[in-house]
Amino acid sequence: MFPPGNGNDILVAGEIYRISVFGTNEMLAAVGEDLCLREYQEGHHDQMWICEITWDCRTGMRNRHTNRFLGWRANDQPRCLAWNNRAWEWLTFTRHSLGGYSIMMNPWGAEKLRPLERVGGTSPYLKISEIHTQFGLHRLKNPTFRRFEWVIPGRLARSSAPFYDGEDADENINETSIEFLNNYEIKNIISLNSVELSPRQKGRLRAAGISYSHIKAVEWTAITQEQFDQIWKAYEKAGATIVYCGYGDGRTGMAISAIQLFQGRALDDNDYRGNGVQCPSQLAALNTLSDRING
Repeated sequence: MFPPGNGNDILVAGEIYRISVFGTNEMLAAVGEDLCLREYQEGHHDQMWICEITWDCRTGMRNRHTNRFLGWRANDQPRCLAWNNRAWEWLTFTRHSLGGYSIMMNPWGAEKLRPLERVGGTSPYLKISEIHTQFGLHRLKNPTFRRFEWVIPGRLARSSAPFYDGEDADENINETSIEFLNNYEIKNIISLNSVELSPRQKGRLRAAGISYSHIKAVEWTAITQEQFDQIWKAYEKAGATIVYCGYGDGRTGMAISAIQLFQGRALDDNDYRGNGVQCPSQLAALNTLSDRING
């Protein structure tokens, strides 16, 4: 069997990938703390890697089975043993003109990056060397939280609704959604989606220790002053929080702007638009909130 896609997919935070030797069905897999190449097997989590990007744009790949990061260790051996995306786990992916990528690592935190290479022609093992092996990136379908990014690292994030595909009703909380939230240690959701989660989906969040606040808002409309207060109450004393609506732009941008205003930041219309706010009524509501906060 051959892996899905052609191996030229772009890295996106939170998405799940397979990493192949480009043009083959050999996948990079985690076997305990070790790494090796194994023939593609559909549905095997040890061959799946979650892309995580830090607030300062450092890329890491976490194995979906072991929950540990691909990285470098002694004797020029790549391993999969760190629980955190640290300097030895930072990766650089360089696109080749003929397809695929080189994967560069940062041994001992040194400035010089070194490529990941297959050991010999048929060996299932890899090493850090001076020779580039061409790898393919295959993104799995059904993305979870599109457009994910940290607004305040480790504290406040924003994204599209989970599994958003054009409609607010696409939102879905399932095992994969919760896995994504747990990987980023997010324990609080503020949803501006027009559709509220079902009791079953809310139950899944409760079982995972993730709180959920639904503040209903319709696309291209303004949030009320009462809803702004609800957003701040849901955020103020919570842990790491993600805010989303549908696509993750206008309504989410209003909520992010409101939180920043409650935190004492001075914002103007350009700041609101930079946060994704879309229309005059939304700008007016935020300016009213600013005036109310400032007396």
